[in-house]
Amino acid sequence: MKCNLALSPILPALLLLGQAIAQPQKDQDAPPWKASGLKGKIDSYVSKMDGERRSYGICATSDSNTPKPLVVVVSPGASTDAGPDEIRMAELYAWYARKNSRECVVLRSTGRGPGSVYQNYGELDVLEGIEDVVAKYPIDRNRISVTGFSMGGAATWYLASHYPELFAAAAPMAGYCDYRLWEKPGGSTFPMQPWEEPSWQQRSAAFLVENFEHTPLWIVHGEWDRSVRGGVPVAHSREMIKLLKAKGYDVRYTEVQKMGHSAPQEVFEEVVNWMIQQKKERHPKHVSLTTYELRHNRSYWVTADELQLYGQRSSIDATQSAGVVAVKTENVRAFSVGPIDGTASASVRVDGQAFPSVDLGVSQSFHRSANDGWIKGNADRDGQKHHGQSGPLSDIYFDNVILVAGTSGSDAENFFNLQMANNLRDLFNSENGGLHRGGIRGSNSIDLLSVKDGELSQEQIRNNNLLLFGTDKSNLILRRYRDKLPVAFQAGAIRLGDRTYSGEQVAVFAVFPHPDNSGRYIAVTGGVTPDAITYGSHLSYQLLPDYIVFDGGKMLDWGFWDNAWKHPGGWQPNR
Repeated sequence: MKCNLALSPILPALLLLGQAIAQPQKDQDAPPWKASGLKGKIDSYVSKMDGERRSYGICATSDSNTPKPLVVVVSPGASTDAGPDEIRMAELYAWYARKNSRECVVLRSTGRGPGSVYQNYGELDVLEGIEDVVAKYPIDRNRISVTGFSMGGAATWYLASHYPELFAAAAPMAGYCDYRLWEKPGGSTFPMQPWEEPSWQQRSAAFLVENFEHTPLWIVHGEWDRSVRGGVPVAHSREMIKLLKAKGYDVRYTEVQKMGHSAPQEVFEEVVNWMIQQKKERHPKHVSLTTYELRHNRSYWVTADELQLYGQRSSIDATQSAGVVAVKTENVRAFSVGPIDGTASASVRVDGQAFPSVDLGVSQSFHRSANDGWIKGNADRDGQKHHGQSGPLSDIYFDNVILVAGTSGSDAENFFNLQMANNLRDLFNSENGGLHRGGIRGSNSIDLLSVKDGELSQEQIRNNNLLLFGTDKSNLILRRYRDKLPVAFQAGAIRLGDRTYSGEQVAVFAVFPHPDNSGRYIAVTGGVTPDAITYGSHLSYQLLPDYIVFDGGKMLDWGFWDNAWKHPGGWQPNR
């Protein structure tokens, strides 16, 4: 569907650089919804991740106790805490509903910064915000929807594809969803490196199309939108429409004629009123899950518990019919099915292998045998990767991270360890760890805690993700765990797992399970000379695999640990 709507005189549609809704004209002192009685406010929750209070904008169309739809708005977030702009946007979206005689509550999340793309720390802000609103307001959990423009459109694609059972509807507007569609002469609008490609694949909705089966979509994009001044090529939406329609999924598309990176008020209003009328399918007979990692490993009644090869596409396709649940898997080592509502017993067929009379009123686990068949029951997962502790390096940003510079070595070692810790802290804020696409340096407001190795408390060591800078000679925490982590620093060489890498400036960035906490990580950044790690000062930590090894300016190796945190075969791109 295409439209060519005139701009409303109330709200100009100047939406450049992700400004999802423009401000009213300067000669207007009051917003058009003032007379409606709508009044938003700032509310907050205490994050379970770091114990800090996080704010958001909120507005309800009325104070009735009737359960209402919840509209989650994820357009570019606030630079710090929620403020007047977040209240204004919440009021505006609520006004769209009120003027059409509909009820809803609008949550305006900040995502911890204007360029977070609502991922990692940013997506936790959305999820925790939703739970806080549900606890405080009468919300119909079957009618929670999400929308955003530009970077917020990309965030909408990401959230809906990674949480397939959460949202009743999603409306990505002018959002990017496929890392391959940023080509420019000489490369792309962001300089993607080979070791970053797996991360882009697992973040791109175009690689997770199956996860949209039960989430109705309304996509909006300007006909003339291109990658200029923060614009997003319309090809992102056009190509996604092809993929979604090929699957037969519920999707609408409005391509606004003769417009670039913008859209008129009427489109926003129509989309919001469509979203709040959608209701989530809770008991589907068919479920598909596609994932590349275990952080986002569930869809309805199927869960991927272990993968065969990490950083590569994995899928579970399950169908319930006439007392039989048929499951097909790809690159899955262990999975669970159930509970399925109203199903006490059924025959389960996994890749053609039959398991009769399985009680699916509870969750049931299956894992691969040594001969690649399937066994019903839990596998021995001691020391194995699992949800919450499976890598890659970016997975450390789903819990509180402490940067720990080693200060127990030589003066040179201490200097470079501190310099790299400070560099990562600044780079993470200014570029969001590399997650934003080119043309815009996506910033966030996350204040990563930095503590010297000798100043950490026992509680901090055990209960946080630790990013250590240095070696077992210069970092006390790494020295404490050197016999429990598969990394060792020698003269001119680094032993990582069962491999040894030699070089004059060889260094490693790698992530491991925390030896004292099954839900936390220890990541290590160290090298054979005091300054070897500085050759990786430009690397985007949120885009790194499980490990990466380099010697000065030369890349030596990178990849993903297998399920037992050991070296597997090489990574192969998914095309």
